[in-house]
Amino acid sequence: IAFVTGNVMKQREINTILANHESYVNLRILDVDLPEIQGEYVDEAVAKNKAIQGAQLAGGACVVEDTSLEFDALGGMPGPFIKWFQDKLGSEGLYKILIGYEDKSATAVCTLAFCPYPHADPIVFTGRCTGKIVEPVPGRGFGWDGIFVPTGETEPFSCMDIERKCQLSHRSKAVVQWAD
Repeated sequence: IAFVTGNVMKQREINTILANHESYVNLRILDVDLPEIQGEYVDEAVAKNKAIQGAQLAGGACVVEDTSLEFDALGGMPGPFIKWFQDKLGSEGLYKILIGYEDKSATAVCTLAFCPYPHADPIVFTGRCTGKIVEPVPGRGFGWDGIFVPTGETEPFSCMDIERKCQLSHRSKAVVQWAD
């Protein structure tokens, strides 16, 4: 099965999640950054579209992943646009967006789509992790890991080792649904 991603850290996390799961799936990486359709709250449509493109490129079964980060104070934004917000503002800028708001709660969402063969209808799995946005904390991880603290935890993803992060994350919840 091809895993289509241009993000080595996502690849590492998904391999860690699958290695700890009883039904290990062997993924071959297809290092492509697929174009995305965009619009407000279209996570499933984005993932399905990417999975169809990926299966055609791979010539067979493919899995893709799309992530969003929803700030409750902003009605769910930046949501599916988090990649571009992160690229332009960085973690510090994302944190600063919420400075004027008392509500720092957020939900990380992973939408994973599996397409068994080219032109098939992809199957979608969604994982969610609630938490809060905090001042950036350096550490391991990538993207906005340094500002997101999962509910019930005291440190952001960036301070956790990969095994701990993979027990809690939105990504692990979606990947485990798919692997089951």
